[in-house]
Amino acid sequence: MRKFAFASAATAALLFIAGCASQSPPPASPPPVEAAAPVNSWTARLAALKSDLETSTKGTGVVIEQTTDNQLHVVIPNELSFDTGRANVKRNLAQVLDKVAAGLKSATAASVRVIGHTDSTGREEGNERLSVSRADSVRNHLVGRGVSTTVITTDGRGSREPLADNGTAAGRAQNRRVEIFVAEKA
Repeated sequence: MRKFAFASAATAALLFIAGCASQSPPPASPPPVEAAAPVNSWTARLAALKSDLETSTKGTGVVIEQTTDNQLHVVIPNELSFDTGRANVKRNLAQVLDKVAAGLKSATAASVRVIGHTDSTGREEGNERLSVSRADSVRNHLVGRGVSTTVITTDGRGSREPLADNGTAAGRAQNRRVEIFVAEKA
């Protein structure tokens, strides 16, 4: 009986080992699939441009941020941009725009939107025209500094998108602004 128990155990062990040896190796894992980059994905180029602009505009009141849809958003406050009721680029704005243009010159894969805003003083029709003129002035300045005309679009929002209360002088000043959005083209 002892021989039988030993033989059964040995046979069971040999069958186990043979079974393991005859199994094919597990299938190779498929290569990881890289997800396609979403439109306007945040790229190293946009991150570098953001860092450069933050450094070059430090202390000027310019706000530079990443939007939720991964665009670079540059907000230029009134103190740097335009005189009340005017669309010509002031010297302080020109200095900031020169820095933006330097970063965008070779950005053939970028899309740039310039949006002008006004406060609520005056009639909306006039504010609408003024906001478009401000955006066009910024575009013209950027193009004059070497940014391709094919990457820039402009829009005016009049007084429809205030940042602050138009009931105060300080609020109106915050609402007179230019915004620049930079995204990578798909």
